[in-house]
Parts: sequence; structure tokens; C-alpha cells
Amino acid sequence: MALLEDKKQSQGHRVVPEANLYADKYKYMPYINLVYLIFLFMPMFFSPKWNTTQTIVTLASIAVFLPLHFVTFMNKGRNVAFTATAMLALCFAVMPYNYGANTYLIYGVISAAHVFKARTAMIFLVVALVLMAIQTYWLKYPLVFYAGTAIMSCMLVFYTLYNNSIERSNQSLKLSQQEVQRLAQSAERERIGRDLHDVLGHTLSLIVMKSELASRLFERDPDAAIIQIREVEKVARDALGQIRIAVAGIRLAGLEAELANARLSLLSADIQLHYQLAPVELSAEVETVLALAVREAITNIIRHSNARQVEIELVKNKNTLQLQISDDGKNTLVTPGHGLSGMRERLELLGGKLEIDTGPHGGVRLSLSCPILEKKASGDVIGSLATRSGE
Repeated sequence: MALLEDKKQSQGHRVVPEANLYADKYKYMPYINLVYLIFLFMPMFFSPKWNTTQTIVTLASIAVFLPLHFVTFMNKGRNVAFTATAMLALCFAVMPYNYGANTYLIYGVISAAHVFKARTAMIFLVVALVLMAIQTYWLKYPLVFYAGTAIMSCMLVFYTLYNNSIERSNQSLKLSQQEVQRLAQSAERERIGRDLHDVLGHTLSLIVMKSELASRLFERDPDAAIIQIREVEKVARDALGQIRIAVAGIRLAGLEAELANARLSLLSADIQLHYQLAPVELSAEVETVLALAVREAITNIIRHSNARQVEIELVKNKNTLQLQISDDGKNTLVTPGHGLSGMRERLELLGGKLEIDTGPHGGVRLSLSCPILEKKASGDVIGSLATRSGE
């Protein structure tokens, strides 16, 4: 079911990427782009023969243009062929009165470039410039006027097509990263399933056999039955330890591997990662706790911080390790949740602690410290980590 949903989402991105680029990402662009209408009014100040009729036509054209402009952004590209063509028609209708109406042509070809494929957008641009050349010749406007319009239109269309290509590449990268993560999780679940099957298959068979034997011996030889029950208890305890280790494998990770995953995740969110690790050998328990802390911290940063960069530093101080994770986001107050609580509890199992304060560039800084050498029994620590990871 999850694979089917991922496939549908991927197909959805591939079907209408151009429309979504224009409508969804640039929320305030419809209003910002209106600043270019200033070129429509420039002839009013520089033309010596400007009259009232030209003013009325210009203002009336704005009343027609504004709905077309906002519809282009808000309808997610469904009717852009109509709105872009209407902008061209508006340009050619107003140009006899106001040569600044060439602004409408530029709006039209850019709108087409945002939502059409590159080939279609280029055809639209060529047709628009050919029609502009014909009208320029008919109106006896100077060649420099047409050349300026053509150069500006081409530059903006090429820039728009290039920018859209970058956006589509970023979307494809995000989808690829999501697919890699999904496949990695699926492979990990399969591995855990095999490990549990190997552990439980033999152990449960042995427990069933010894339990049946103890049941048959109970009336004839209670002492022998007790011996079998004690062996069942020993086998069950051994199996419990193996299961804890196998379950802990779901979340156990190397620190460097987790940093590589963090870099990919942050790249998808347009966040830069800088990290520096001290050259120190980590025990499995310590490395697992630090890796899980990095995973939880990166998840919180992506979801809540609005950060632009993240810094991670691992420092060795005598027999203590200190891992600092800081961002330059807007969050200055952190409410401890299940993730941070689990992080703190895992550190405490190793004799460490977690501190939260403001980072050097604003945002939040997590400071995790723990001893390099762990004196607790390995099985107990791994079992506890498995329990905390499951939470």
C-alpha cells in the first residue's frame, strides 16, 4: 500500500510540475511582479503628445490585465494558454495609443514560459515577437524599440525556463531521496524479519520440546521436570537477549552514516550542513546513542526551525565526549517532546546528559555529553536502547 501511494505521488509530480512551480512556490509573486507596470506609464511622462484618450485607454487596459495576471497565478496553469494569448492581444490593442504596452507582451511570454514545456514556450515567444515586429513596422516605431522588447523578452524567457529546469531537478532529487529512504527502510525491515525468524525459529522449537518433556516428567520424576523447566527459563532468557539485540538493530546506526543521511535530508530542505568530528573510536553503545540524537535533531530542525545552516561538532575532553548540534533558525524556545525525552533518557543510561540553549547564530543548540568508556553490561544497555528506540 505504501509503495502504491509513493508511486501515485511520484506520478503526480511528473504530470504537472510546470503548473505547480508557478502557482505554489511563489506565493507573493503576483503582487511583486506588478512593479513592472511602471514601464506602461513611462510614455505618459516622456511623450510630448500624450493626451486624455491615451490615459483612458491605458487605465482601461490595466483593468483588463489585472484579472488575467492573477488568474495566471491562481489557476495553477490550467488556462494559461488563454491568459497569455489575451495578454498578447491586449498588448497589440493598446500599442497604437501607448508604446509602453509592450510590457503586456513580456508578461504574456513569461507566463507561458512558467507553465509550458520549453519547446512550446519558445514557439509562443517566436510567434509573439513576429507579431510584434509586424505591428512595430505598421506603427512606424523605431527599430531600437522592437530590439529592446525582443532582447528583454528572450532574456526573461530563457531565465524562466532555466529556473524551472532547476526546480524540476530539485523535485526529482527529493523524490529520488524519498525512494532511497523507502527502499532502505524496507530492506531494514526484511533484515530484522530474517534475524527474528532465525532467533525465534530454533529457540521456540526448543522451548516447546522441553516444555512437553517437563510436562510428561512432572508426575513420574518431578526433579527431572524442574531441571527441564530451568533449562526452558535459561533458553528463554538467552532468546530475550538476542531479540533485544535484533530489535535494537532497527534503529542502530553509525554516526558517520547518520551524518550522510542528514546531509541528504537537509539538502532537500535547502539547508547547509557543516560538521567536524574528533578522531576518536566510539563504542557501539555510545555511537548508537549519538547517531540517534543526530537523527532526532535533524528531523526537528527540518520540521520546525526554518534554519539555513546546521553545525555539528564532536569534541573529546579527556574521558568525555561532547556532541553539539546547533542551527541558525528562528526557534528560541524548545518544548521537550517524546524525541528529546528519549534522547535524554538514552544519554542517562550511559551516564551522560543533554543540555539545550541558544546557539552561536541564534536558533537552538543541543549539547550532548557522555563518557567514552561504558561500565554497564553491553546486553543491558542494548536492551534498554531497543526499548527507548521502540518508543
